[in-house]
Amino acid sequence: LAEKRHLLQWDSDIAYRKDHKNLGTQLPSFAPVTTRRIPRRPYAGHFGSNKTLTGIAKHYYWPHMADDVQKFVTSCDTCQRMKSSKQKKAGLLQPLPVPEQPWQVVSLDFITGLPPTSSGHDAILVVIDKFSKMGHFIPTHTTARTEETAQLFVRHIISQHGIPTTLISDRDPKFTSKFWKELMSLLGTKLAMSSAYHPQTDGQTERLNQIVEQLLRAACKDDISKWDLHLPVLEFAYNNATHAATGQTPFFLCYGRHPLTPQKPTASPTVQPAHDFITTMHQLWDRTHKRLLDIQQQQKRQADRHRNDHTISVGDQVLLDTRNLDISHLPSKLRPRFCGPFLVEAQVTPVTFRLRLPATWKIHNAFHVQLLKPYRDPNTIFVGRQPPPPPPSSSK
Repeated sequence: LAEKRHLLQWDSDIAYRKDHKNLGTQLPSFAPVTTRRIPRRPYAGHFGSNKTLTGIAKHYYWPHMADDVQKFVTSCDTCQRMKSSKQKKAGLLQPLPVPEQPWQVVSLDFITGLPPTSSGHDAILVVIDKFSKMGHFIPTHTTARTEETAQLFVRHIISQHGIPTTLISDRDPKFTSKFWKELMSLLGTKLAMSSAYHPQTDGQTERLNQIVEQLLRAACKDDISKWDLHLPVLEFAYNNATHAATGQTPFFLCYGRHPLTPQKPTASPTVQPAHDFITTMHQLWDRTHKRLLDIQQQQKRQADRHRNDHTISVGDQVLLDTRNLDISHLPSKLRPRFCGPFLVEAQVTPVTFRLRLPATWKIHNAFHVQLLKPYRDPNTIFVGRQPPPPPPSSSK
């Protein structure tokens, strides 16, 4: 201790300070005693480092006390589980590769919750080309089997645009089924699915879903019972509108010309020589590819300003965000913000990790790093702290 010896009175390895201004207790700097003196009881409130240090300093002192309190609080098992994270989002943005021509990379998703029509449709299968941004809005129903969805995909997409090299989707049961995986494997199409509870992987389709819903609301304001009859016209309007990312209409990027509309003259257009047409289209695709790359890099720089690179590695112990888990025995307001810890078994992508979950959990075990938090074992530095409780027994 750095105090003057004549100001200290020792008793059982504890030094009591005799300073009349602050009758505090001096403690030696070793973990077992420190653990007993730092308050983590309910009445202490589980506050952060500053408030905890202020409360302890009223009664105790030991060398490097601020550092010990900081380590103790950040490794508190209760705080790690119960408190929401105030840090920047973990994991830098990992953009998907930009395709070089139309209909190489395709994403698809469902819009559900629509009123049933006389044709039995209550959902829309939305398919979008990641290069030209062309979209197809296919009416379907929520009870459609995987085989029916596959037939729609062949009839409306493959028959018109060929077989895509990559198919991006969420983890809808239709897209994770054995039939769908085998079909795409036979077609030579690579499946790229989002990680569990992280739909941002396919943000472009999510945005198109919003546009389709907006168009439907405007078109069906007088009669919502026949919304499926409006889809072909809305699809044409969308594909004939200039897209902000490409600076072109999806129709023109795919076919090299604009479609005839009631406003266009009926005179026959000048026929462009085939060689010149092919050269023009390739130049257009090259410019579009470069433009998409530039926009993607701008979006990455903007997104990474609000993110931190993660420090998680295979073999680490991590906590899992509970906001998407079914912990039905607890109300949402009192539910722990994180559960675990769980072992990181593998790194699937730069920002996706596979965890070793309990056998009773019937969920996909690959998670984006934004849903994970490194676990600080409370017994590593401060031996004798209470072990963490087991994770929830089940989850859907």
